[in-house]
Amino acid sequence: MIDLQLLQNIMEEVRENKDLLDSFSPNQFKSKLKLINHIKDLNILNKDSEIVIFGSWYGSILIPAFYNDVKQITAIDKDPKVISKAKYKIFKDYNVDFISKDVFDWAPNSSRIKKTDLIINTSCEHMRSMKELKLDTKSYFAYQSNNMLSIEGHINCVYDLDDFKKQLPDNAKVMIEDEIKDERGTRFLLIGKYEKSNI
Repeated sequence: MIDLQLLQNIMEEVRENKDLLDSFSPNQFKSKLKLINHIKDLNILNKDSEIVIFGSWYGSILIPAFYNDVKQITAIDKDPKVISKAKYKIFKDYNVDFISKDVFDWAPNSSRIKKTDLIINTSCEHMRSMKELKLDTKSYFAYQSNNMLSIEGHINCVYDLDDFKKQLPDNAKVMIEDEIKDERGTRFLLIGKYEKSNI
């Protein structure tokens, strides 16, 4: 069922915010729907589950996709303007915890990471390798990166799935891998589970 209030919130904001419009682009939908469908096929979430989204941007597609299926969603992005728009304009009627911090500063010391069931990061190309992020967790993960080196802000692209796997911590076991092509390049998707804490 369509959340008409959310749709209204989006339409009011998107008229003056082209960045938000980009978060709903066909390419964004295509890549995120692949992730969403794989996660739902795995059947790893329930009403008591918690999700943490790294580099969440506005949370445009992922938050509505999982919101009614889980207990808690935490969305983290280092851009305070994006987090403010998401919290007070777009998802103002949703019980989502929005945090404006650098993932690498917040996650290693967060008690929430230890109890989360799923970590999502569809922005791996925008930050340092997940291998460098020491996490006290045994959660599932769903990570995306791409080979689109020419796009501004892409500081950590990968060339293929094997290259992307090298950026995973040693204790991360891959269960699903996939590729999503668009006119600019290829997005790479890895879904799996942390077998033990890497602290």
